Formats: sequence, structure tokens, C-alpha cells
Amino acid sequence: MNTLPICPCEGITHPQVIFNPPGQTSISYRIGNYTTFREALLLPLKDINGEIQEQELFNWHPSAKGDLALQMVEWWAYLADILTFYNERIANQAYLQTADLPESLQRLISGIGYRPRPGIGAQGSVAALMSDPTKPFTLPQGFQIQSKPGPGKQPQIFELNVDTPIQFPDAIAADPIANPGLLQETTVLLQGTNSLLPSVLLQGTVSNVKAGDNLLLLHNGWSGSTNEYALVTVQKVNPEKDPRGQVNTRVIFVSTPNWLALVSTPNWLANAQAGDYRLLKSNQYTQVWQYPTGSTNVIGNGQIHLASIVRQIKVNDPILLYQSETQIQLIQVTQYTEVVWNANPTGTPPDPTILVSSPGASIPIPIPHTQLSFLASLKVDWDSETATVLVYYGWQDVGALIPTPAATFSTTQPEITPEQGFSLSKSQLPLLLEGADGNGIATTASITSSPPVLQLSNSANSSINLKPPLQMLFNLLPVSRGQTVSNEILGSGDASIAGQEFVLKNSPLTYLLSGDSSSGDSYKSTLVVWVNGVEWKEVPSFYGQTGDASIFVTSEDESNNTHVQFGDGVNGARLSSGVNNVVATYRYGSGKDAPIAGTLNVILKSYPNLKVIHNPVAVSGGADPDPPQQIRRYAPRSVLTLGRAVSGDDYETIAAQAPGVAKAKAYWTWNPEEQRTLVLIYVGDDVNAVNAARVALNGADDPNRPVMVKQAIAIPISLTLTLCINSTNLQDAVVAGVKTALLDADAGLFGANAIQIGQSVYQSQIYAACQSVPGVVAVHGLQFSANTVSLLPPPCRYVPGEGKFYQLLAENLTIAVEGT
Repeated sequence: MNTLPICPCEGITHPQVIFNPPGQTSISYRIGNYTTFREALLLPLKDINGEIQEQELFNWHPSAKGDLALQMVEWWAYLADILTFYNERIANQAYLQTADLPESLQRLISGIGYRPRPGIGAQGSVAALMSDPTKPFTLPQGFQIQSKPGPGKQPQIFELNVDTPIQFPDAIAADPIANPGLLQETTVLLQGTNSLLPSVLLQGTVSNVKAGDNLLLLHNGWSGSTNEYALVTVQKVNPEKDPRGQVNTRVIFVSTPNWLALVSTPNWLANAQAGDYRLLKSNQYTQVWQYPTGSTNVIGNGQIHLASIVRQIKVNDPILLYQSETQIQLIQVTQYTEVVWNANPTGTPPDPTILVSSPGASIPIPIPHTQLSFLASLKVDWDSETATVLVYYGWQDVGALIPTPAATFSTTQPEITPEQGFSLSKSQLPLLLEGADGNGIATTASITSSPPVLQLSNSANSSINLKPPLQMLFNLLPVSRGQTVSNEILGSGDASIAGQEFVLKNSPLTYLLSGDSSSGDSYKSTLVVWVNGVEWKEVPSFYGQTGDASIFVTSEDESNNTHVQFGDGVNGARLSSGVNNVVATYRYGSGKDAPIAGTLNVILKSYPNLKVIHNPVAVSGGADPDPPQQIRRYAPRSVLTLGRAVSGDDYETIAAQAPGVAKAKAYWTWNPEEQRTLVLIYVGDDVNAVNAARVALNGADDPNRPVMVKQAIAIPISLTLTLCINSTNLQDAVVAGVKTALLDADAGLFGANAIQIGQSVYQSQIYAACQSVPGVVAVHGLQFSANTVSLLPPPCRYVPGEGKFYQLLAENLTIAVEGT
């Protein structure tokens, strides 16, 4: 139903004023739409004084019933609406900043010679295991391995880069170096609450220890003159499996006052190591001499007199004097003697050889007993409380103390112990270290001691933790993404055609990191072209090429199809005429999305003696083609660089064109060590992007100015806001539009390709992005949190800092809705 008034005098709509401030992502170019054009056609013209000049229109009162003139006016309004719509679209496509069609971007940048970075194939290493270790073999170049795709993804094919010998044995078991510490705090449920109690670990299954036992923790080198011992009481005994399934015994101790005093002071126990100590148990004890002694000491002057003969005690044995939990002392026997004292002494000492001197005197009662000598100084006056002193002897090991096996492996402690019998054939060997969960790291191993301990170095990923048990994989296969197409006929050469061009049948063409920027690019294609059986060379451009040079160039169109173009006889040779004489071999497949660890292991074609492929380390280094935002930002700057870096923008532009680099930012800073300026470049993404940027800058930077490339730090943020939405709009559609305005990779305020390193974000920008969505009446309740710290207004500007950028993920965006 037409809701417009028949006559404009019933309701006039004034056209909006066209205004295009700089820096916008689109151009407003329409001078009107159907409504405003219809109004303009129906209203009579007026002169500058406001007097009507068209009396015919002034006197015409259109009718909705069969008025052909009104219909013709509306036809013209429709036509003007269409023409102005396309004029605006054409105007937007004419400028790099506002063009949104891939073909428009390609056309605009072709005039300045800027080539957008194509998609790059991921690379990495996998490991091969042999069925029969006695029969080494060689896997050929091009051997294919396929990934197991996740939900919604397609399988990817990787190929072996070079012929690779498979000669090492199967996977070698290894363990991370355990913390040699004696003690570990163990969580125990006591009286309904969790308590941390000290514990030790015994090798194997130990059955001769139970709760309530008193045990002696003793240093192997204890000599009787040191305090390196403790009497501990068992709280609980638990079996405990190590990462390889071996059952050991965890002995948990009670935290007695004596124990707490020992462990809370900086003494021997703080750095105690399991290999240096023994855990002993004694089921035998005796008392000291219980009869009168006159003035003779039972315990003192380097001697102890026991209550009876105890011949189980030997010289050098430890014996423990015990009176209470807080009064204990361990001493070492230096001499064993058996002596006789009288139970009813008449002398000092109570010597049985002294005769009764007078009638009626007591008859001596001689008691033979053990006298022990020692050298230690006594801590307290034991002789005053001899009735309650116990002497524990016959201490026996309850088991071998071992360090607690490491629960994880981290490159912060890069040492492992391989299984027995292992030896390196070289001083250093690259390997993949795989954890029990299938994840791993690429590293290099070297033996540092005997029995062998492997020192790991050059770990590419220093943040990962591996779960034991570990496997060392030595048969490494360098692989890269892309499936080979052999001898594809591109077409027939025609010497009469200048700049002959063909299109590859499969796309995208695989490009790989080259590690060499001497050619102007840090990546290279896998395309090889033969003309009449002779290989031609791929070059970045025809510039400077002679008329007989057998060269070709490649380019990608908006659909990511690869075009192969040959010379015109002036810059590069023309193709020689022939039938199907232009043949190509290449690989196709690329992109940032790459198989995760443990999924690149499908052998497409079996090979003799090849058992299995392991992929504990994810391949990396892949990159998608340059997004539009990247092209808009760096294509104009590339004209100024001319392949060399002078200004900060030059360094930034060259780094940003490296594979895998989504964003880059250059800073001029001061190098205090060299006392001169330094170009510090931060790049987004990962360590592969950092390496790619270094390669791209190598040779293009000023040799007299040091350059440092670092990885930019993403600052995760959370954003909470409330939208006031017009009741005539669908809430879900408006919320979806706001999410797009904030999160869209290319156009969103916090888009992955839009947000830049060091870029500040203003509150007004957040409000403007939300209110640009039709249906949003107002925005309030804004909360901006970075690193879990809420930044409430003020400030009105959020600054990430040097080398950092804000990262907003969809799960961290919370939007509440209110209606109007």
C-alpha cells in the first residue's frame, strides 16, 4: 500500500545535506531517493525570491484515480532513485578506502604495482615410526599425509618436502626431571576440612608402615654431631601411581609442634633432597637405668646406662632419646660396654665389688646392663627425668625415598631422563617431545651427564606444558601444506600473442615461506612451468626483464584463482607456438586454518615398514590472503617504500606484508647499550609472524640502524553495555547488527583486521558504532574491562600501551536490551 501523500503539501520531506568528512569507510553521494525526487517533481519551482515560476504545477492537483501525469512523475522518481543509487556505488568503488568489492580493490591497486599477499601454506614437522627398527628406509619427497578434520572443516593434505631417511628406532620413553625435594605438601581431609600436611614418597608398595607409627627421617651422612633428623608421626599411608603406572607409597605425616618448628625455620629440611635421606622405623625400645645411682649420671658425660643388657645395639648405630614430642635427641653409639651396677648402691658408682662394711647392712644386688658411649652434646638435662626417658634402637629402613615424579614437563626446566640404554649418535639431535595427551614441542637434545640426562634447547613453543609419560620422536619429516598436481596442460603457446595468460585449474596455489627476502618477497610459489620441455623461471614482475628472458609472473584474481602470464617480447619472452606445449606442476591449498596437534597423521598410501605418523606439534606459518583492510592500509604506503625502509612507515609496511602478519607498528626508541636509536617493530599473531617479518626486513632495512622485531601483546577485554531499542525494530536483529559493528573482522571497531597495535579506543567510538545500527535509540551502562580490571568512565579514552592491542571476543561481549 502506498503510504505517501498524493500531494506534497500534505507532508513535505526535505532532502538531507550531503557531507563526507575525511577518513570515512564509505561515501555518501546520493542527492535523494524516491521520496525526495517525487516531492521535487511534484512541487512547482520557485525563484530566489520565493515566487512560483511554474503555474501549471501550481494549479495542478494530482489525483490517485487514473492520473497518468502522477504516474509518469513517479516513474521518473523511481529512475532517479536507481541512478543515484548506482552513482553512489560507483563513487565508493573509485577509492581504495571505500571500495568494498574485491574486483574494485584489485583494479585500484594494479595501477601502483602492489600485489596483495596470497594465501600461505602451513609448515611443520611430523615424526615417523618404523614397524621393524632393523630395516631403515627412505620416504620420498611428495609423500602425502592428510589431516583428520574437525566439525565443519575439510581435510588438508600435506606433503614431504625432501627425501627423508627413516633410521632411528621406535619412540624412546623419557621422563621430566623430578623435583629432588624430600617433602611435598599433600591435601588431606581432616575433620571435614582440607589440610596440607607434609609427606614423602617411597618406592614401590610398602606394607610395614601404618597410621600412628613414629618414624625417623635421617640424613645418609648423619654422624651424630648434626641435627639433620626428625621424628615424624604417620597420619596416613596412600598408594600413588606415577605417570607410567608404577605404584609407589605416599606417607603423610602429622604436623606436630616439633615438626612445625623444624619446617618453618631456614634449616636443613628446607632444601632436603630425597636421595640424601632414609626413612627408618623402630619397634624396639628400652628404658635407662631406673635404680639409685647416688651422684652418678645415668645420661651424661658421654655415656648412657640402660636398664638391662641390650646386645642388639651396635657401634655406630643411631639411638633416639625420647621423652616427649618436643624433647627428642638422636645420638650415635661410639662404644658398647656391659657393666654391673648394684640396684642398692653403697658407693659411687654403685660398684658390686665394694663389700658390706658392717653387720646388718644390705646385701648388694648386682645388675648387669649395657653402657653406651657417644660424642654428641646433650641439648637438655636428660638425667633429671630418667624415669620417663625411652631409648629407641634397631632402626630399619621402611623403603627407599624417591622424589615425587613431575606432573608436567615445562621448558622452564628443560631436562629429561631417557630410558636405560639410550645414547645419542650425535652431540645434538632435533626431536619432537610428545606428552601423554598427544601434545608436544619441537626441540633439540644433547646429553649432559652419565647416566644420561638430556638437555633440551631451541624449543619453538616455550609456553606449553606436557603431561608425562613422554616420548622422544627422532624420525622427523619436514612437511608443508599443498596437494601436488603434476603436468597440468595450461594450453598452447602462440608467438603472435603478447602477454599470453593462462589460469590454473586448481586453487588456491600453494605459497610457502621462503626464508629469503632477496627476491623481494618472503614467500615463494610451488608452481613450476615448462614450455616445450624447458623450465621457465617465475619472477615478481616483468620490470627490467629482457625481451628473450624465459620468465613468467603470477597473480591472483578476486576469486583467488591464479593467473600465469608470459612476456610480450619486450619485457620477457613471448611463448613459442605449439600445441599443448605449456605444462605446469604445482601444489594447491593454503590458509591460516591448520590442523591442530595430533590430527595430521593419516597416511594416504601405505609404505613398506612405515608403522604410524605422529603429529604432537601443530604445523604453523599459514596465512590467509590479505584482507581488504590490510590492502587499504598498506597498498598506498608500498608506493613510498620502493623496497627499502627509511621512515617508520616504511618499516611498518614491509613488516606488514610478511606472511602471517595481520598488523604491525613501528616505534622509534633508544638503545641504551649501543647509545643510538633503534627501530622497534611489533607484529601481531604469533612467533611465526615475528620470524616472517624479520625475513621481510632483512636486506630492506638501513644497515646502519638496528632493527628489533617483537610479538605484539593482545589485551583481552570485556565489554558490557545496554541498548535502548526502538519498539518497531526486532531486538534480535538489532543486537546482531551491534555485534557486527563491534566484532566484524574487517569493519568492526574491535575487528581482528581493523584494530591496530597501540590504537586507543574512545568511548564515543563505541557509542557511535552501536548507534550506527538502525533501531538503536541510545546506549548506556558501558563497562570496559581490560585484564579483569574494570575501567569505568572516566577515562573517556582507553590506551593499550606500546606494542599492545585490544582483543574483544564474542563471548566477552555482553549486551542487555531495553525497549522504548
